[in-house]
This record gives sequence, structure tokens and C-alpha cells, in this order.
Amino acid sequence: MNRLLSLFGASLLLFFSACTNDAVESFQNTVSDEENGVTRSLFAEDDGAPRLSGSLAEQASELLLAADPYECTDTMGRVNITPEQYAEIKSFTDKLVADCTSHFQIYRTCFDWVVQNISYIPSDNDPYPVFINRKGICQGYANLLFVMLHSQNVPVLITNGYLNPIGGHAWNYVYFNDKWYVSDPTNNTMSAMWRFDNYKNTLMPYSFDAVLYKENGCSFDFNERHLNICKIESGEEAFVVPFSVRGIRVTSLNPTVEISPNIRQLYIGKNIESFGESYIGLNNNAPNVEYVHVDPENPYLASYLGAVYLRSGEEFQLHYIPASMKCLELMPIRTIYKNMVYRNNGIESVIIAPGTKVIEDWAFENCPNLKVAYIPEGVEVSKNAFYLVHPNFTIVRGDYTNIPQIKAD
Repeated sequence: MNRLLSLFGASLLLFFSACTNDAVESFQNTVSDEENGVTRSLFAEDDGAPRLSGSLAEQASELLLAADPYECTDTMGRVNITPEQYAEIKSFTDKLVADCTSHFQIYRTCFDWVVQNISYIPSDNDPYPVFINRKGICQGYANLLFVMLHSQNVPVLITNGYLNPIGGHAWNYVYFNDKWYVSDPTNNTMSAMWRFDNYKNTLMPYSFDAVLYKENGCSFDFNERHLNICKIESGEEAFVVPFSVRGIRVTSLNPTVEISPNIRQLYIGKNIESFGESYIGLNNNAPNVEYVHVDPENPYLASYLGAVYLRSGEEFQLHYIPASMKCLELMPIRTIYKNMVYRNNGIESVIIAPGTKVIEDWAFENCPNLKVAYIPEGVEVSKNAFYLVHPNFTIVRGDYTNIPQIKAD
């Protein structure tokens, strides 16, 4: 039985009686947290940790100084290379640095070899093709230098960001002599990380291909200019997203691998600003989550009966529907625009709130299991508002003070 619908009864009566034509007022004055099964005390408390600030170069520095150089560089990240290819590059590098006696000498020898032997020609940028073909662009330079140094146990990671004024770029951060250095083999430049004036207006990191920290069941990385939670391992059904790590505020929840299957509910504090810019990692990597609860004091996100909305002034935009949610109850939205719900295989029913005026064409598109929409009288429904839904899809009109419980097949 859908857990959300088991709460209907008095809760729905209170909800609909509180609704007005003003979406914001309706959203802020509907069912209480307790009636929705939300434990307010579970939201992570503000511990005073500041968010990343300063230039992107300074933010990257702050993150790396809080990391263990050897722990955060102990994996291959997203570099695409087979064990046999890695072994071949390592064998070559072993001979290349045979006379080196320090990590700095190893770094400098490998750096110089890449600069002198790789031509800037568009090609396959995986490290082995760059090594064999002696050509690539910035990503290929950074990938190959990474593998060569990694094979010699020199801490190194890859960063992606922006080279001003050229555009997107890839380069490396390398650790030796007890310090981090910025290393750009494509342009034959390097600088001590703390000398920001040398590069902060030219090299602007947006992400690291590395897990920086592992604490309290979470792994953290630097992703899309945020300190981000990239992995969650927890046996708890209700997981509380941490407010900070290593004294730095966590501002993004964008998992890059599947989170623990035990987690059914997420409690998000007022610190989280983003679920990811390029894609919503939770869509792909949180298959068992049913409800997400957002601290009402969060200025960026809001939750309503388990779904998450983006705040924009006094407007709210549907942002994330948990993968295991079967019944989506929308907050009052005056106009439900095209593709508000798109490519969703989970929801089987949707409830449109009083206060909604129009559901535009293709508002709900490619939702093959959506079987029923409960829509108040007076709401204008465009001809193709529900497109590529369940073949037996139906619209039920009414006031919905007594919606029957809906069971998943």
C-alpha cells in the first residue's frame, strides 16, 4: 500500500481546506510535518561551518588542505584504463624515473616528458591512446600525467574547470615536498597552490576526479563548484544528510554511485543548495528512496509531501520525485508546464491540488505507469497534458476529500 496515501483521511481534509489560489501561501500553510511523518529533530543542525568562499582556486585549496593527500588519490577515479595498459605505462615510467630520488624529481621528469612528447591534436583522450599515439587535448594530457605519477605513488588528481579566456580545461593537482602544486601540462605551467595570484584568474576548477573525504557513512567530492556528497553507505532507513565535514559546509547532494538500498527517506538541512546542475544524481542512484524532507529554513529547496521543489523567490518548481514514490501529490501550482514530470517510471497516480488553473500539453510525458490523475473541477486540462502514460490512464474529477487508497500492482 502506498504509505503516503495511508495518511489521507484528516490530513487531506486539512490540506485542501487550507489551499487558496496563492501557491506560496498554500505551500506554507498546509499539512504539518508531524502529520506527514516528518521528524523535525532529524534535520542536521547548523554547526556554524562556512560554505566554500573566495575564488574557485581558493576553494579548491581549502578542500585539498583539509584532505589526506594519499587517501584522496588512492583510486583511479574515472580514468578509463585496463590493468594491462596501466602496467605498460608503469613499466615505461619506471625506467623513465629510475634515477630520481624524490617525488619532486619524479614529478618533474614525468611532467617534462608529457609536455615534450604529446602533441595537442584532438584524439582519444584516454591515457593509453594518448601514450601510444602521442597526441591528445587537455584532458588527455592530464589523464596521462595522472597515470604516470599514480604508478609511482606520487599523489595526483585530475581537475576539470575553466581556462580563462579560452574555455573548458583539464589539469592536475600534485602533492610533493609536503605541499600541493597546480600543474597544467597542456600549457607547460606549474605553480605552488597557495600562490593564487599566479593562476586564480586563469585556472578555475569546477570539480575534482577524486573522493576527498570519507566520514559518517558518506563520501565527499568537489563537484560543480560544491562540496558534494557523492556516496552514501548507511543501514538507516531515514538518513540525515550532514551539515558539514572537516569544518566546511556541505552544499550539494549529487551521488555518483548508487546509495545504500536501505535508505527510504532523506532528511536535508538548510545547507544543501543543489542536487546537481547537469543531471540529478538522485534520479539514477537512489532507487529505493520514497520521501525527501527539506528543512523549512532551506533558502534553495523545499519539500512537499516527499517531493522536492526549487525555490525562486515566491515561485516553486518541481525538481525531484523520489524513485520509489508511487503517488505524487503536487503542491498548488497555478500552471503545470510542459515536461514538469518527464520520463518517470515510478509514479502510478498524481493528485493535482486546488489552486492549479491549467495543465499544459505534455506536462506529464513518458510516464508509462501513470494510471490515474485526480484533478479538481475547473482545472483546464490540455489535450496532450498526459502523453505516453499507461494505456488505461484515466482522469478523475472531484473535490478529493475522500480519495480511496491506491495500491501498487
